[in-house]
Amino acid sequence: MKVDYFEVTLDKGIDEPYLGGDPIKGIIEMVCSKQVRINGLIVRLTGVAETGWRSRQDDLPYESRHTFMDEQIDLTTTIAEHCTDEFELHEGKHSVEFEGRIPLDVLSSVERENHGSIRYMCTALMAIPEDGDTEVVSEKTFKVFSLLNLDAPYLHDKSHVTEEEEVTGCCGRRKGAIIATMQIEQIGVMPGMTSKISLTVENKTKKRKKWMRKKENHECVLLSLCQQLDFVAVNRNDPMMIDRKSITIAVESHGTCKTKAGAGPQTKEIEFSVPPNLPPTSIHANRLVTVSYFFKLDLDHFDLVLPVIVGSSKSVPGSVK
Repeated sequence: MKVDYFEVTLDKGIDEPYLGGDPIKGIIEMVCSKQVRINGLIVRLTGVAETGWRSRQDDLPYESRHTFMDEQIDLTTTIAEHCTDEFELHEGKHSVEFEGRIPLDVLSSVERENHGSIRYMCTALMAIPEDGDTEVVSEKTFKVFSLLNLDAPYLHDKSHVTEEEEVTGCCGRRKGAIIATMQIEQIGVMPGMTSKISLTVENKTKKRKKWMRKKENHECVLLSLCQQLDFVAVNRNDPMMIDRKSITIAVESHGTCKTKAGAGPQTKEIEFSVPPNLPPTSIHANRLVTVSYFFKLDLDHFDLVLPVIVGSSKSVPGSVK
Protein backbone atom coordinates (compact mmCIF):
# COMPACT_ATOMS: atom_id res chain seq x y z
CA MET A 1 0.00 0.00 0.00
CA LYS A 2 1.45 3.36 -1.06
CA VAL A 3 -0.62 5.27 1.51
CA ASP A 4 1.19 4.77 4.82
CA TYR A 5 -1.04 6.97 6.95
CA PHE A 6 -4.67 8.09 6.59
CA GLU A 7 -6.52 9.62 9.54
CA VAL A 8 -9.58 11.82 10.05
CA THR A 9 -9.83 14.12 13.09
CA LEU A 10 -12.85 16.18 14.19
CA ASP A 11 -12.89 19.56 15.92
CA LYS A 12 -14.68 18.14 19.00
CA GLY A 13 -13.81 15.23 21.25
CA ILE A 14 -16.03 12.20 21.77
CA ASP A 15 -17.44 13.61 25.04
CA GLU A 16 -18.29 17.03 23.58
CA PRO A 17 -21.60 16.74 21.71
CA TYR A 18 -22.64 18.63 18.61
CA LEU A 19 -26.16 20.06 18.59
CA GLY A 20 -28.61 19.68 15.75
CA GLY A 21 -27.85 22.43 13.22
CA ASP A 22 -24.23 22.86 14.36
CA PRO A 23 -21.35 22.98 11.88
CA ILE A 24 -18.94 20.06 12.07
CA LYS A 25 -15.34 20.57 11.01
CA GLY A 26 -12.43 18.22 10.58
CA ILE A 27 -9.17 17.47 8.86
CA ILE A 28 -7.90 14.45 6.92
CA GLU A 29 -4.17 13.81 7.13
CA MET A 30 -2.37 11.32 4.91
CA VAL A 31 1.17 10.28 4.08
CA CYS A 32 2.11 8.64 0.76
CA SER A 33 5.38 6.74 0.39
CA LYS A 34 5.04 6.88 -3.40
CA GLN A 35 2.93 8.73 -5.93
CA VAL A 36 -0.46 6.99 -6.16
CA ARG A 37 -3.45 7.32 -8.45
CA ILE A 38 -6.77 8.03 -6.72
CA ASN A 39 -10.39 8.35 -7.85
CA GLY A 40 -11.56 10.86 -5.27
CA LEU A 41 -12.02 11.69 -1.60
CA ILE A 42 -15.32 11.87 0.29
CA VAL A 43 -16.51 12.24 3.87
CA ARG A 44 -19.75 10.65 5.07
CA LEU A 45 -21.59 11.68 8.23
CA THR A 46 -24.03 8.95 9.28
CA GLY A 47 -26.48 8.49 12.14
CA VAL A 48 -27.92 5.05 12.87
CA ALA A 49 -30.51 3.91 15.42
CA GLU A 50 -30.34 0.22 16.33
CA THR A 51 -32.26 -1.94 18.79
CA GLY A 52 -32.00 -5.66 19.43
CA TRP A 53 -32.52 -8.37 22.02
CA ARG A 54 -34.02 -11.81 22.58
CA SER A 55 -37.42 -11.58 24.23
CA ARG A 56 -37.82 -13.38 27.55
CA GLN A 57 -41.52 -13.95 26.87
CA ASP A 58 -41.34 -15.86 23.59
CA ASP A 59 -37.55 -16.43 23.29
CA LEU A 60 -37.58 -14.87 19.81
CA PRO A 61 -35.04 -12.40 18.38
CA TYR A 62 -36.15 -8.79 17.88
CA GLU A 63 -34.05 -6.23 16.05
CA SER A 64 -34.46 -2.96 14.15
CA ARG A 65 -32.09 -0.62 12.34
CA HIS A 66 -32.73 2.79 10.81
CA THR A 67 -30.24 5.13 9.13
CA PHE A 68 -31.77 8.55 9.73
CA MET A 69 -28.78 10.66 8.69
CA ASP A 70 -26.45 10.20 5.72
CA GLU A 71 -24.65 13.37 4.67
CA GLN A 72 -21.86 13.31 2.08
CA ILE A 73 -19.08 15.88 1.58
CA ASP A 74 -17.24 15.53 -1.74
CA LEU A 75 -13.61 16.61 -1.39
CA THR A 76 -12.47 15.45 -4.84
CA THR A 77 -11.92 19.00 -6.07
CA THR A 78 -9.92 19.85 -2.95
CA ILE A 79 -7.68 16.77 -3.12
CA ALA A 80 -7.05 17.49 -6.81
CA GLU A 81 -4.84 20.38 -5.71
CA HIS A 82 -2.48 17.77 -4.24
CA CYS A 83 -2.42 15.68 -7.44
CA THR A 84 -0.82 15.63 -10.88
CA ASP A 85 -2.84 16.23 -14.03
CA GLU A 86 -3.37 12.44 -14.17
CA PHE A 87 -4.95 12.60 -10.69
CA GLU A 88 -2.00 10.97 -8.98
CA LEU A 89 -1.46 12.01 -5.38
CA HIS A 90 2.04 13.35 -4.80
CA GLU A 91 4.45 11.59 -2.49
CA GLY A 92 4.63 13.04 1.02
CA LYS A 93 2.25 14.44 3.64
CA HIS A 94 -1.12 16.01 2.76
CA SER A 95 -3.82 17.69 4.85
CA VAL A 96 -7.38 18.33 3.67
CA GLU A 97 -9.84 20.31 5.77
CA PHE A 98 -13.60 19.91 5.50
CA GLU A 99 -16.78 21.34 6.96
CA GLY A 100 -20.36 20.07 7.03
CA ARG A 101 -23.47 20.70 9.09
CA ILE A 102 -25.49 18.47 11.39
CA PRO A 103 -29.15 18.45 10.28
CA LEU A 104 -31.67 20.01 12.65
CA ASP A 105 -33.87 16.90 12.71
CA VAL A 106 -31.55 14.47 14.49
CA LEU A 107 -31.72 12.10 17.45
CA SER A 108 -29.57 12.26 20.56
CA SER A 109 -26.69 9.84 21.02
CA VAL A 110 -27.63 6.95 23.34
CA GLU A 111 -25.84 3.71 24.18
CA ARG A 112 -27.32 0.88 26.26
CA GLU A 113 -25.96 -2.66 26.06
CA ASN A 114 -28.51 -5.39 25.25
CA HIS A 115 -31.11 -2.74 24.43
CA GLY A 116 -30.05 -0.39 21.65
CA SER A 117 -28.10 2.66 20.58
CA ILE A 118 -28.06 5.83 18.52
CA ARG A 119 -24.58 6.27 17.05
CA TYR A 120 -22.91 8.78 14.78
CA MET A 121 -19.91 8.12 12.55
CA CYS A 122 -17.64 10.27 10.40
CA THR A 123 -16.04 8.21 7.62
CA ALA A 124 -13.28 9.50 5.32
CA LEU A 125 -12.88 7.38 2.19
CA MET A 126 -10.31 7.60 -0.61
CA ALA A 127 -10.60 5.24 -3.59
CA ILE A 128 -7.35 3.86 -5.06
CA PRO A 129 -7.88 2.09 -8.43
CA GLU A 130 -4.22 1.05 -8.68
CA ASP A 131 -4.59 -1.52 -5.90
CA GLY A 132 -7.55 -3.34 -7.42
CA ASP A 133 -10.21 -0.76 -6.64
CA THR A 134 -9.39 -0.69 -2.94
CA GLU A 135 -10.32 2.06 -0.51
CA VAL A 136 -8.44 3.74 2.30
CA VAL A 137 -10.85 4.37 5.18
CA SER A 138 -10.68 6.22 8.49
CA GLU A 139 -13.59 6.42 10.94
CA LYS A 140 -14.36 8.54 13.98
CA THR A 141 -17.40 8.30 16.22
CA PHE A 142 -18.93 11.51 17.51
CA LYS A 143 -21.76 12.52 19.80
CA VAL A 144 -24.86 14.53 18.85
CA PHE A 145 -27.68 15.95 20.97
CA SER A 146 -30.93 17.07 19.38
CA LEU A 147 -31.69 20.79 19.61
CA LEU A 148 -34.35 21.40 22.27
CA ASN A 149 -34.54 25.08 23.20
CA LEU A 150 -36.02 25.94 26.58
CA ASP A 151 -37.05 29.48 25.63
CA ALA A 152 -40.68 28.54 24.87
CA PRO A 153 -42.96 30.26 27.44
CA TYR A 154 -44.70 27.05 28.53
CA LEU A 155 -41.32 25.58 29.54
CA HIS A 156 -41.01 28.41 32.09
CA ASP A 157 -44.26 27.42 33.81
CA LYS A 158 -44.44 25.78 37.20
CA SER A 159 -45.53 22.17 37.41
CA HIS A 160 -46.73 20.18 40.39
CA VAL A 161 -48.18 16.85 41.45
CA THR A 162 -50.06 15.83 44.62
CA GLU A 163 -50.86 12.34 45.89
CA GLU A 164 -52.47 10.94 49.02
CA GLU A 165 -51.94 7.41 50.27
CA GLU A 166 -53.68 5.65 53.14
CA VAL A 167 -51.39 3.78 55.51
CA THR A 168 -52.51 0.58 57.19
CA GLY A 169 -50.89 -1.20 60.08
CA CYS A 170 -51.19 -4.59 61.70
CA CYS A 171 -54.32 -6.57 60.78
CA GLY A 172 -55.30 -3.96 58.19
CA ARG A 173 -56.00 -1.25 60.73
CA ARG A 174 -55.96 2.24 59.29
CA LYS A 175 -53.09 4.29 60.73
CA GLY A 176 -53.79 7.47 58.78
CA ALA A 177 -52.66 9.00 55.51
CA ILE A 178 -49.65 10.68 53.92
CA ILE A 179 -50.21 13.63 51.57
CA ALA A 180 -47.29 14.73 49.40
CA THR A 181 -46.89 17.57 46.89
CA MET A 182 -43.91 18.24 44.64
CA GLN A 183 -43.60 21.49 42.68
CA ILE A 184 -40.86 22.59 40.31
CA GLU A 185 -40.29 26.27 39.52
CA GLN A 186 -39.90 25.64 35.77
CA ILE A 187 -40.80 22.49 33.87
CA GLY A 188 -37.87 23.04 31.51
CA VAL A 189 -34.64 21.74 33.03
CA MET A 190 -31.16 22.58 31.73
CA PRO A 191 -28.20 20.21 32.30
CA GLY A 192 -25.44 21.72 34.41
CA MET A 193 -27.81 24.14 36.15
CA THR A 194 -30.05 23.98 39.20
CA SER A 195 -33.79 23.50 39.52
CA LYS A 196 -35.76 24.81 42.48
CA ILE A 197 -38.07 22.13 43.87
CA SER A 198 -40.58 22.51 46.69
CA LEU A 199 -41.63 19.41 48.67
CA THR A 200 -44.61 19.50 51.03
CA VAL A 201 -45.42 16.35 52.98
CA GLU A 202 -48.04 15.90 55.69
CA ASN A 203 -47.83 12.70 57.70
CA LYS A 204 -51.24 12.10 59.28
CA THR A 205 -50.36 8.69 60.69
CA LYS A 206 -50.38 8.10 64.42
CA LYS A 207 -47.20 8.97 66.25
CA ARG A 208 -44.92 6.13 67.22
CA LYS A 209 -44.26 5.42 70.85
CA LYS A 210 -41.09 6.99 72.23
CA TRP A 211 -39.19 3.71 72.36
CA MET A 212 -39.88 3.21 68.62
CA ARG A 213 -38.70 6.71 67.59
CA LYS A 214 -35.02 6.51 68.49
CA LYS A 215 -33.77 6.57 64.87
CA GLU A 216 -36.46 8.75 63.28
CA ASN A 217 -34.29 11.88 63.21
CA HIS A 218 -31.68 10.13 61.08
CA GLU A 219 -34.00 8.65 58.47
CA CYS A 220 -33.93 10.14 54.97
CA VAL A 221 -35.81 9.88 51.69
CA LEU A 222 -34.37 10.33 48.21
CA LEU A 223 -35.36 12.88 45.59
CA SER A 224 -34.00 11.67 42.23
CA LEU A 225 -33.88 12.91 38.66
CA CYS A 226 -34.59 9.79 36.62
CA GLN A 227 -33.89 9.12 32.95
CA GLN A 228 -36.17 6.66 31.16
CA LEU A 229 -35.00 5.01 27.94
CA ASP A 230 -37.63 3.26 25.80
CA PHE A 231 -36.63 0.87 23.01
CA VAL A 232 -38.73 -0.65 20.22
CA ALA A 233 -37.75 -3.58 17.97
CA VAL A 234 -39.54 -5.82 15.49
CA ASN A 235 -39.36 -9.59 15.22
CA ARG A 236 -36.60 -10.76 12.90
CA ASN A 237 -38.96 -13.08 11.00
CA ASP A 238 -42.31 -11.30 11.39
CA PRO A 239 -42.21 -7.47 11.12
CA MET A 240 -45.78 -7.28 12.46
CA MET A 241 -44.57 -8.49 15.87
CA ILE A 242 -43.20 -5.67 18.02
CA ASP A 243 -41.45 -5.83 21.38
CA ARG A 244 -40.62 -3.00 23.77
CA LYS A 245 -38.11 -2.58 26.57
CA SER A 246 -37.64 0.22 29.08
CA ILE A 247 -34.93 1.05 31.55
CA THR A 248 -34.94 3.76 34.23
CA ILE A 249 -31.76 5.25 35.68
CA ALA A 250 -31.41 7.73 38.56
CA VAL A 251 -28.90 10.19 37.08
CA GLU A 252 -28.75 12.32 40.26
CA SER A 253 -30.17 11.96 43.78
CA HIS A 254 -30.48 14.29 46.78
CA GLY A 255 -31.34 13.14 50.28
CA THR A 256 -33.80 14.93 52.56
CA CYS A 257 -35.08 14.11 56.05
CA LYS A 258 -38.41 12.39 56.57
CA THR A 259 -41.38 14.30 57.94
CA LYS A 260 -42.62 13.56 61.44
CA ALA A 261 -46.03 12.06 62.08
CA GLY A 262 -48.64 14.44 63.43
CA ALA A 263 -46.54 17.56 62.85
CA GLY A 264 -48.75 19.02 60.11
CA PRO A 265 -47.65 19.97 56.58
CA GLN A 266 -43.87 20.36 56.34
CA THR A 267 -42.30 22.13 53.35
CA LYS A 268 -38.70 21.90 52.19
CA GLU A 269 -37.04 23.90 49.42
CA ILE A 270 -34.36 22.08 47.46
CA GLU A 271 -31.85 23.45 44.96
CA PHE A 272 -31.41 20.37 42.79
CA SER A 273 -28.18 20.23 40.77
CA VAL A 274 -28.89 18.77 37.34
CA PRO A 275 -25.85 16.87 36.01
CA PRO A 276 -24.24 18.10 32.78
CA ASN A 277 -24.10 16.25 29.44
CA LEU A 278 -27.57 14.70 29.61
CA PRO A 279 -29.22 13.97 26.25
CA PRO A 280 -32.37 16.10 25.96
CA THR A 281 -35.93 14.79 26.11
CA SER A 282 -36.91 13.15 22.80
CA ILE A 283 -39.20 15.38 20.74
CA HIS A 284 -40.18 12.69 18.22
CA ALA A 285 -42.70 9.95 18.96
CA ASN A 286 -42.64 6.37 17.64
CA ARG A 287 -38.85 6.24 17.27
CA LEU A 288 -36.73 3.17 18.00
CA VAL A 289 -35.14 4.90 20.99
CA THR A 290 -36.73 7.67 23.07
CA VAL A 291 -35.50 9.56 26.14
CA SER A 292 -37.68 11.08 28.88
CA TYR A 293 -37.13 12.41 32.41
CA PHE A 294 -38.98 12.78 35.70
CA PHE A 295 -38.31 13.69 39.32
CA LYS A 296 -39.18 10.98 41.83
CA LEU A 297 -39.63 11.33 45.58
CA ASP A 298 -39.13 7.91 47.11
CA LEU A 299 -41.47 7.69 50.12
CA ASP A 300 -42.00 4.62 52.28
CA HIS A 301 -45.48 3.81 51.00
CA PHE A 302 -45.51 5.32 47.48
CA ASP A 303 -43.46 7.25 44.93
CA LEU A 304 -44.29 10.80 43.88
CA VAL A 305 -43.44 11.33 40.19
CA LEU A 306 -43.24 14.65 38.31
CA PRO A 307 -42.31 14.62 34.57
CA VAL A 308 -39.95 17.34 33.34
CA ILE A 309 -38.36 18.31 30.01
CA VAL A 310 -34.58 18.34 29.77
CA GLY A 311 -33.31 20.70 27.08
CA SER A 312 -30.02 21.27 25.27
CA SER A 313 -30.16 25.02 24.66
CA LYS A 314 -31.36 28.09 26.54
CA SER A 315 -30.65 31.51 25.11
CA VAL A 316 -32.70 33.56 27.58
CA PRO A 317 -30.38 34.97 30.29
CA GLY A 318 -30.57 33.30 33.68
CA SER A 319 -30.64 29.72 34.84
CA VAL A 320 -33.53 27.36 35.39
CA LYS A 321 -34.35 27.70 39.05
